Amino acid sequence: MIADEEPLGWDTSAAAAAYQDRDMRLAEQLIFPRVLERLGRCTGPDRLALDVGCGTGAVAAQLAGAGEWTVQALDPSAGMLEIARADRPHPRIAYRLFDGRALPWLADDSVDAAVCCLVYCTDPDDDRLAALTREIRRVLRPGAPYVLADLNPAATGVPFSTLRHGEAGAVYRDGDTVPTLLRLRDGSTMTSATHYRSLGRYRSFLTGAGFPSPTVDLPTLPADGPAEDAPAESRTAPYMILTTHA
Repeated sequence: MIADEEPLGWDTSAAAAAYQDRDMRLAEQLIFPRVLERLGRCTGPDRLALDVGCGTGAVAAQLAGAGEWTVQALDPSAGMLEIARADRPHPRIAYRLFDGRALPWLADDSVDAAVCCLVYCTDPDDDRLAALTREIRRVLRPGAPYVLADLNPAATGVPFSTLRHGEAGAVYRDGDTVPTLLRLRDGSTMTSATHYRSLGRYRSFLTGAGFPSPTVDLPTLPADGPAEDAPAESRTAPYMILTTHA
């Protein structure tokens, strides 16, 4: 993949339209099944899950499609939500615009699970992310899971089959803006602006909000054939999945 364009801001209509056509194969294989597994089986009717930063609704659809969750899918981008409502409508999903920081319509201890996939990397504002994490902690019932999936900070510059987060050989520090190439379904690419944060910074968001330190999963694909011919995602994890509980 070659960066040949200026990064798109995530809150733009152009980014939403491009993101609608992204190649989701790696996320579908490495993130979605593990998110559902980490949430565990819910018991009782009308269990509420939050999909925080739902984008075009891919994770929300997985949660609702599992047949167990009622989902509030939240995003600060009106363009992303417009696509989500058109492409992934579901009677158990309510899509909602929010400011990326506060959940004032939700009572304390009223939510049974929360997921946040590929969101923290898109926000340059640590204070906003810290406030959001505190809000997620506030609304979760005691013992409820919070699953945070994001780009693996140890994989910057690695050319995976559907993305590359940062330039090969570059060293990034917490808060640095990182160009991230995403492959689209037609084989072209879009360049988005993401923001590097170390695993320690992610842990600090969670523990600072009152969560226990998370478990960390670094999923890879099984290698088929000789190791030297295997794709990068069979050797290095493109994503990390952090799991903690309220």
